[in-house]
Amino acid sequence: MRVKSDLADLNLKLGRIRRQGDELVVDSAPESSIDARIRIDASEARSILGRILRSGAVWSFLIRLPFAQRIKAARSRREQARALAAPDTNADTSAFVARDNPVWRTRRESTGLNKPW
Repeated sequence: MRVKSDLADLNLKLGRIRRQGDELVVDSAPESSIDARIRIDASEARSILGRILRSGAVWSFLIRLPFAQRIKAARSRREQARALAAPDTNADTSAFVARDNPVWRTRRESTGLNKPW
């Protein structure tokens, strides 16, 4: 899953999921861009599950899930066409950051934040 914010652009893959006491513990997979451990207690799990079940966007996503590969390929072709029409001058930043928040792109370039080192 991709996590994008003003602080970071992370590729988080879920690894081991286990129960520890009254918490659900989710560790990141080794191929994630960050080593993470997520702890979810019962009240948070109820809240998350409630929001998911009441969300029309989630149900729409689940219905379209069997066809997601085809949708992703079509979206990828559209994104490639856009990139050719307006090339990004900074190849090491993501299209999301470059197009949606130029102030963040400048800050990121000056601090070296979120670059491999």
